[in-house]
Amino acid sequence: MSVHTWIHFLTVQFLLFPILLLGGQAMADMEFDAYGGNTAIKAEATGFFHIQQLDGRYFLITPEGHGYRALGINHFHMMTNRDFDGAIRKIRSWGFNAGCYQGPRWMWNRYPLTKGINLVPINQWLPDDRYAYKDVFEVSFLAQLEEEIRGTAEALRDNPNLIGYFWTDIPNWKGDRHGEDWISFYQNLPPESAGGQVWASWKQENPGATETDFLAVIARQLYAKAYAFLRKYDQNHLLFGDRYHEIDMPDHVVREILPYIDAIAIQPTSREFNFEFFDMVYERYGKPIYIADHVSSFATEEYPVTMGQAAKDPESYMAYYHRYVTAALSRPYMIGYNKCQYQDQVVPGMLKQGLLQQNEEPYPVLDGVRAANFKALEYAYSGTEPGNMFRQSNTEP
Repeated sequence: MSVHTWIHFLTVQFLLFPILLLGGQAMADMEFDAYGGNTAIKAEATGFFHIQQLDGRYFLITPEGHGYRALGINHFHMMTNRDFDGAIRKIRSWGFNAGCYQGPRWMWNRYPLTKGINLVPINQWLPDDRYAYKDVFEVSFLAQLEEEIRGTAEALRDNPNLIGYFWTDIPNWKGDRHGEDWISFYQNLPPESAGGQVWASWKQENPGATETDFLAVIARQLYAKAYAFLRKYDQNHLLFGDRYHEIDMPDHVVREILPYIDAIAIQPTSREFNFEFFDMVYERYGKPIYIADHVSSFATEEYPVTMGQAAKDPESYMAYYHRYVTAALSRPYMIGYNKCQYQDQVVPGMLKQGLLQQNEEPYPVLDGVRAANFKALEYAYSGTEPGNMFRQSNTEP
């Protein structure tokens, strides 16, 4: 496809990904379908995204049957401009070939995206008045869970732009909230309650077990029921499960989700890309990996403290981001990466930094982010590794 033809096609096909115009020579030799899939990487066209391993490397496969690594950007809820088509044009020009995991409705027919469904309100970031453990064996909870999943899945089940679903965002499996955790919650349930009876039976049948082993019983019930509800209303799309925090992935919990997911979703906490950790996760569980939300930022004059601060200034940040995203998408098991976030959000005590400021002015890192994104996709599609120079731990960028 010539550059002239590409520009014309882009005009009439809004979803096309114009990587030919912005990438380097290697990317300029590649052609892409309407979903951003590399047409040289051929697989079965099913009409929806699926996953396939080709020559030892995992790829999402677009509805048209081409290899694709999702490179998305999250959190459009802070948008101050309602020009949704303009937002898609922006992120496409920045090198992002996917939207976000919140899956806003305006994006459904505009760009590839993922969608989150919270199973239990145990997100580590939730305030106390919204945080709550639940009796996942109780009939009323299961009815509410089914209704929550049905409300989302029925509306999206025929949408080819949807890549797949995530479950709970950074759930608190190992920790506690003001002294209460999953185990003490079940210990304190009334004996006649559904969860109280399951706890008592488990204790009687497993007298020598460590009480935290009961987390697997909770996870087994929660994940099995959620999967059954999802497949009742949507049999077309992928499932990535909980967006686990890198530092909160109990092995006996993760193993309970494996029968129900197509890939493992992780929100990283290590400053640099943690090769050892991600390689271990893949080797241990045998599933491809989707980085669901990576928070990184740099200090500004107005906000010297930013969430996920990885660099002291824009120049250092561009080098940092290049290291991270190219390392991540080069891994043979990595099918997707989502950056946090589109536009600034002020949170208590700090800034949650986007690529656009609150006044919609872009930060002076866009050229570096764009170049890094195209290089990362080049590595992803060519099978190139960035090399040992990126295998560093928490060093200054």
